[in-house]
Amino acid sequence: MGIGLLLLVFAVVWLVIGLVRRPSPSAQKAWARGVTGISVLLILGAVLYGATVETSSGYDGPSPALLALLVVAIAVAPGVIAALVRSGKSS
Repeated sequence: MGIGLLLLVFAVVWLVIGLVRRPSPSAQKAWARGVTGISVLLILGAVLYGATVETSSGYDGPSPALLALLVVAIAVAPGVIAALVRSGKSS
């Protein structure tokens, strides 16, 4: 199982979690806040991981922290957007 497939599965699961309907508008807003908060924590964890990665002396690309941030942000963005839109529709 490649890392790309694993990331895709995570993104789909996170989207499904973001789409979960809660019984009341206040519960839906709390769910959206929870999904958003966990997403922020995942992004911060990825940045911290990327900051600790050592690169070779000849490496000329973007910083590993930035790459980790982008990959995780792209993976969790659909779930966060879905949760926030669903939260706004329920009020």
